[in-house]
Order: sequence, then C-alpha cells, then structure tokens
Amino acid sequence: MTDQPTLIYLEADDEITAVVRRVRAAGPGRVVIVAPGRSRATSSAVALRLLARAAAGDEREIAVVGDELTRSLAGEAGLTAYRSVDDARSATAAVPAEPAPSQHATIHVVRGPAADDTAPTLAAVAAADTQTRPVRLAPPRGAQPAPQPGPSRRPRPAGPARRPVRRAANPLVAVLGIAGAFVVIAAVLGAMFLPAATVAITPRSEQVGPVDYTITIEDARRTAGTVTETATVTASGSYAIEAAATGVVVFRNFNIVPIEVPAGTPVGVDDDVVFATTGPVVVPEGSLTGEGTIAGGEASVGIAAAAIGPDSNVGAEAIDTILDEDVRNRLRGFRQNRARLVVNPEPTTGGVATTGLEITQADVDAATQQLRDALTAGLETALEGSDAGLFADPVEPAEPVITIPDGLVGTRDQAEVQINGELAYDRLTIDESDVEARAQERFVNDASVLPAGTQLLTDAIDVRIGGVTRLGDALAVDVAVTGRATTSVSREEVVQGIIGLSESEAEAALAALGQADVTLWPGWVSTVPDREWRIEVDISGIEEPMAEPSPS
Repeated sequence: MTDQPTLIYLEADDEITAVVRRVRAAGPGRVVIVAPGRSRATSSAVALRLLARAAAGDEREIAVVGDELTRSLAGEAGLTAYRSVDDARSATAAVPAEPAPSQHATIHVVRGPAADDTAPTLAAVAAADTQTRPVRLAPPRGAQPAPQPGPSRRPRPAGPARRPVRRAANPLVAVLGIAGAFVVIAAVLGAMFLPAATVAITPRSEQVGPVDYTITIEDARRTAGTVTETATVTASGSYAIEAAATGVVVFRNFNIVPIEVPAGTPVGVDDDVVFATTGPVVVPEGSLTGEGTIAGGEASVGIAAAAIGPDSNVGAEAIDTILDEDVRNRLRGFRQNRARLVVNPEPTTGGVATTGLEITQADVDAATQQLRDALTAGLETALEGSDAGLFADPVEPAEPVITIPDGLVGTRDQAEVQINGELAYDRLTIDESDVEARAQERFVNDASVLPAGTQLLTDAIDVRIGGVTRLGDALAVDVAVTGRATTSVSREEVVQGIIGLSESEAEAALAALGQADVTLWPGWVSTVPDREWRIEVDISGIEEPMAEPSPS
C-alpha cells in the first residue's frame, strides 16, 4: 500500500467507546489498532463488533494486531487481523480469522425460529463454565529442542594420540525409538479419524425490553457562524403631484401717466386660460415718438395659472388679454387705441397633475419577509453536512437581526432601497452509529434487564432512537433498546446429556434448549462419542464462549 496506516496503541483498561472515538479522531485512511495481550476493548466479540459497525458507518478500514485469541475474535467481528505491526503496515500477511486452536470440537450456533415455549427443559440448567485451562502444545515441526544441562567432562590429559574406539549401538534403545515413533503416528491418526459430533443449537428466546436509556454525548461536533443577506424594498405606493403653470407677462401703458397694476390682476388667452399676477407692478407712462405716435411704457411681473394641471402650460406670446376692464382702460390711454396691452415673452411652465412613487409599510414588510427567507436558506446552506447524523440547535435559537433605515416608510421618488440582515447559528451534531453503539454496550452490561437464569443474544439487539435534547455543549439522546434472551446453559450439560445417543435421540434431548441439529462423523458413526473433546457445540447469538474441558 502506498499510504502508511494510523497506529492506535491500546492500554489494558481501554473501553471500546474510547477506542471508537480515537478511531474517528484519527486522520483519513486506514487505521491499525495494536492491542496488548489482554485488552478490555478487544477481549469481547461484542465490543469488536461495535468497533466494526462504527468502521462501516464511517467507511473506514480498520485492522487489529494482537495475540491469537484477539485475532480470532476480530475475525468473528468481521475485522482483518495481523500478528505484527509490520504485517499490518505491509498488508501482506493478513491472518485469517480462525478461532484459537483447541483440542476439542468447535461448537457452532445457527440462528433460526424459536422452538415451542412449552417444550420441556433440561433437568438443571447450570451456569456456563468459563474457566480457561492452559494446554501444553508440542513444538512446531522442525524446531530444535532446547539444550538440556548435563554433566561436564574433564579435559583429557595430554599424551600420545589414541585411536578411536567404535562402540556397538544399544539394540534396546533403537527398538524403543521405533516403538515411540509408531505410538506418535498412531495417536495422530487416531485423533484424525476418531468419531466426532457437531451440535448446532438455535436457542429458544424471549423478548427483553424495550428498555429506555438516555445516552449523553459530551464530544459533539459544533458548527457555528453567522449568515448575512440583503433584500430590496420596492416602492409600490404613490402620492399626488399637482401644480399650476407659472410665467412672466409684460404690461404696456399708453397713458400719459404711470398706471399701477395691482396683484392678482387676471390675464388670459382668449378669455379661456386664466392667470393672475403674483404681485403689484407700476407701468410707466407712454412717450410721443418722432412720427407723431405714442410708444407704450412697459413693466413685467410674474403670473400663475388659476387652474392646476398641464393645460395652463401655454406657448410664448399666447397671453393677450387683460380681464380686469378698469386696468385695461387705464393702460389703453384713449378709446381708439387698439394696441396690445399684455404679452408673455416666454412659455408658461410647471403645470402638472400626476403621481409619484412612495414607499409604504407593506413594501417594507414584504422585503423583511423576503430577507428572513433568504437568511433561512443561507442557514441551510451553511449547515449542509452537519445534519448527516443526529443534531440539535440551542433551546432558544437566535432571531434574525434586520436593519431598516429610519424614516423609510413614506420615502418619495425612490424606487428601490436595500435593507440588510444577519442570523447567527450554533449546532451540535453526533453520529447515529455512535449512539447505537453506546446504547448496545449499555444494554449488554445492564444485568437488570435479563430474567434470572438467562443470557443475552447479542446479535438480536435493536436500538430505536427518539428525541435529541441539547444540554449546554452536550447532546442527550433518548433511545429504546430491545433484545432477546435465552436460557443459560453450559457446554458440559450439553455434552453430558447426549453422550452415547444417536443423532435423533440427541436432538430430542436438546429440544428443551431450542432447535438442535446434531451431525456425527464419519458416516459409519451411529452414536455421539464419549470423548468430550471430540464434540463441537455452538449456540447461535451467544458471543462469550462456553467453558471447554481439556482433552484427556
């Protein structure tokens, strides 16, 4: 392999939950767990199975380095096992997950439908004998025996060389050596072909639970930050814009004396569109020209239309009438004068009757809701990936903070205005598989859940996850755990109850425990052998091995 694995060395008292956390905290890639001779975390197939489940949930490859029993249990749990760290690093010397060698037949347990609960039970169901007895093993083939101490020889004194003397071989020693070899060969052949029996029991079981627990996890993953967004307030209201046209007119005076035109004097266009002067004005008297005519005196003054709207916007020189007869006669000077008395040099302007845009409260409310929705979407994006497991937000999540300018409602002639908002978040997340592993471990170690005289089928545990509650920086998860328990039975009772029986008789004798399947070997064997170490027993769902007697 190109990448070196991460090594995790265990102490003898390490719990499996601590090992799972250390594996998840390790860097990416393969992890190798190095166990001492007897580590609490690796001495139980239940614990190793929880470790394998956590590895499968994280899609991570985990291997175990340990002694023969540890490697056997790791294999049962579905983990790769190695004899040494170097083998694990190179991944070229994987040890098959075989059980530790023993001098008796293995007991296989096959799960299946439970037998009738009313079936008779064995005479006295005893507790399993869990004592382990050491067995002296022969040295490997080809190994040299250790040198034995013996009497030392004194060195021969110097002297003339002696001719070697050939002694005749002792015939008794040779005969005994040959006989011993035949005995060993006969013992090996006898062990290979002695009658054997395999007993597989699917135990009758009953449901245990559900039992409610609260699993509290302190080392939850935290995701925190702030989401910022903007929204646009679009003006939809309106207000009235109304104004009268304004302009300037010039009055002409053909009288021989100055004439005062008072403010508010009406003037118009053909007696239709009416304006009024905005102030008083004195028009100077006329003067006699060299041609014998009178040149009118002139004075200008502002005017405003009497009516609101664009109709009062008239063109240049459109105003030609003084509607006040007294002012008109005095400016004319003499009755026969037909000269123009008033005129507007420039067009009148500013006459309008329309509406303008105005921001209303409804416009602000709509933009505020839009901003809240944007903050919620931004929060979901920020938390993507943190809700892959079980999670909880604070009991009182933060409210969005939205900034609205003062006096925004009623703002005129501004089509759009931006408003800003932000939302803080703080979420704790844990893996569902971690909760399940802890709940199963707690259930397995809870002696109060099992009826007296029963033992737990560890492969029939079901964990149902309920609500998740945040407790400060920790998460508390409510779970309901159910399992199945079977009557406790010892291997010795199973073996002693079937020795000398046929297959059908042995199966009938074991019916009290559940569904039993007895197989004899070789084919010519008709009864269960009386050598206990040639009887292999297995009870499905029971992880802890039952005590086994040493071969005689």
